[in-house]
Parts: sequence; C-alpha cells; structure tokens
Amino acid sequence: MIIREGQGFVIQTAQDSPWAGWFSLQELDWLNLIRTNQSMFLRCLGEIMAALPGGISILWDTPETSQQSSSTLLTTLENILLHLPGIRLHINKPLRYDPIEVPLHTWFHSPKAPDGDLATAWCKGLIGWVPQPNSGWSLPGIGHASTDQKDCTAGMLWGEVTIPAPAVHYLEIENLKSALEETQAHIERVLSNRINVGAWPQSILFQRRRTAWRLTLTGGWEFQLTGQPWEALASDLLFLQTYLSNQLKCRIHTGINHNAIIAGILGEQAMRLGLPWRNSLSLPPEPPSFTPGIAADPRKTSPLEARASVPKPIASLLSDPPIALLRVPTLPSMKGIHTLLRSLELPPAIRWLPPDMPPPGPFHAEISWDSAAAFPAVTDGKVSQPRLFDWAE
Repeated sequence: MIIREGQGFVIQTAQDSPWAGWFSLQELDWLNLIRTNQSMFLRCLGEIMAALPGGISILWDTPETSQQSSSTLLTTLENILLHLPGIRLHINKPLRYDPIEVPLHTWFHSPKAPDGDLATAWCKGLIGWVPQPNSGWSLPGIGHASTDQKDCTAGMLWGEVTIPAPAVHYLEIENLKSALEETQAHIERVLSNRINVGAWPQSILFQRRRTAWRLTLTGGWEFQLTGQPWEALASDLLFLQTYLSNQLKCRIHTGINHNAIIAGILGEQAMRLGLPWRNSLSLPPEPPSFTPGIAADPRKTSPLEARASVPKPIASLLSDPPIALLRVPTLPSMKGIHTLLRSLELPPAIRWLPPDMPPPGPFHAEISWDSAAAFPAVTDGKVSQPRLFDWAE
C-alpha cells in the first residue's frame, strides 16, 4: 500500500495494481472451480486478494437452485469466503451458513432492517446492514455497483483520496488533479508491464473504462463545529467531483472515510503546515486528529443519534452510505432499534458493537475506545412515570 500526502488530502493506492474492486459471484465461475479443482479455486482467490489490497466486495447474486450438489457447493463457498480478511460478502437474502455464531465479513442489503434470524445476528454484531432502497448495490468502502447492464459484472478503483470536510472549500483543486493524474499514470504503466508478463490474475479481466477513483470525506464532526451549513460543503463537493471526473475521464465515487489513521495524518498535516482548517481541530493537549467519518466519534461516548447521523445535503451525493459502528453496553432489541431508526432522517450502514465484540481497527495510538459500559443503551423510547403515592390496598 502507498499513502501519498498532498496539501489537504491523502491518496491511498496499491503498488502495481488497482486499489480495490467488486465482482459478481455469477461471473467468477467459482462454483465450477470448487466442483472440478478446489486447489485451483484457492489459488485464484489468493491471486485476487493479493492484487487488490484495498479489499474485495463479492455480490452474492447466485440464482436459487434446488439441486443438492449446487446447494452443497454454495455452502462450501460461503464457509470459505465469510472468514477471509479483505473480502466482504454482500447479500440480499439469508445465508445458507446457519447458525451464525461468529462475526462475519458480511453486509445484508435491504430497504428495511433485517428480521428473523438475520436480525438476531445483526443485533449481536455478527453481520452489518446496508439500507438499500434503489437498484444495484451500495458497497461501503467501494461505491455504487450498477447491475442494470448485463455486461456490468465487475468494477475497480484506482485508489482513494481523502479530504477533511473543513478543507474542501480551501482546497487547491489543480494540485489535487495533478497528483491524481500522476498517480494514475504511474499505476497504468506498472500495471501494463504486469499484464504483459502474465503476472495479473487470469481469473479477472481488467477494464480501464470500469475503473474509477473514490473521493471521500473525513472530519465531518469538525466541520459541524465550524457552524458552516452542510449545503455549502455539498456544493463544494459536487463541484470537485464533477471537475475531477471531467479531467480524469473516469467515474468518481463519493463516500466517507472511517479510517482513524488517515484522519490522524490529515490532522497532523494541518497543524504542521499551519493550514486554515486546523482551527476546527481540538486544542492541545488533545492529539491533532480529525474525527473519522461524518458523524460523532464512534470511539467516544455520545448519543446513538449523534454517531449515526447523516447530513441530508451530503447523503444525496454519496455513492455508498456511511458506516456507523455503534458500541452499546447491552445487546439491542429490535423494538429499540426500530425506535432509533425512526428518529434518524437517513439511516447509515449500521454494525452493532455489543460488549463482547472487540472494536475494529485500525487504532490510533493516542485515541482509545471508551469502555462499552460508558455508552448509552438502545431503548424503545418509552418511559414510565412512577406513581406519586403508593396506596396500600
């Protein structure tokens, strides 16, 4: 992985390949490989994982089948994919993997919150939920995967550029454009050499026209503290996205970056260089770091609504919903969750972190997670008024 700093932005890319990607399970032919040669399947899987260090999203779009052999193969494939780091499985129907007893790298997509056994697994923090009202797939950390066209079965990212929300208005766009052009040109040259010598995975096809950049924000909490309207940030972000798309001649996915290390790098840079947006950071002795994401810091005690908020002007521009990692002191109930969702104007992608669930990384050296007991619990919103007098019968 390469991290390149610019004045007000950070670019993440791979050494000699695209950064991340998504693939349709139907087109990968993995079921046939498992049936004929499982060792070859594992080799192909390892090659793809090594080629895309930013992560792989697999669309679990295989058709339902009643054949016992296919059912067994699907179960075998699930058991392999669900536990591998760097691979996220996206489903819109229940898994064959049952019962779910350990955390899985899985997101369930549906217009409404899960129910039944999936709801139980979601409340325990074993899977995540992505509100998916439209067609296609909104893939957290990747972008939007459109499946309207029959030949649209895969997509990749050149890399991801992250900007602190308070810095978007001040950003020197030409510097960012030049840095992205230079980075993309370098990747294309190296990747071309890699493909020519046969070192690119043969199981996936690289197509330049389906490779995009991901433009992400961090430090939304600091932007809110500045008192500026979200509409102004949305206008600047839309202009930046359109400009970069026209200049780079590729699609620009917009999203939110939740990486604490990247947020820390941008905060330290702002302080070190004396950049204008440093004024939104906390004063010393607090570490110079932006809050990862667009809402309140998931590591610090705050109301659930503050950690799960999504500004409406920003939400309309995002290719994929922000991720809310909600730490709670006890397992939430579905009744309480529905009360919380009704209070949110736009729900994010939610993954619960109950007490027995370790917080995810990467971890910041100077900012730790508060204990689970310190966070507020999920309640159904109902309160009972104690009687003024307790009359004896």
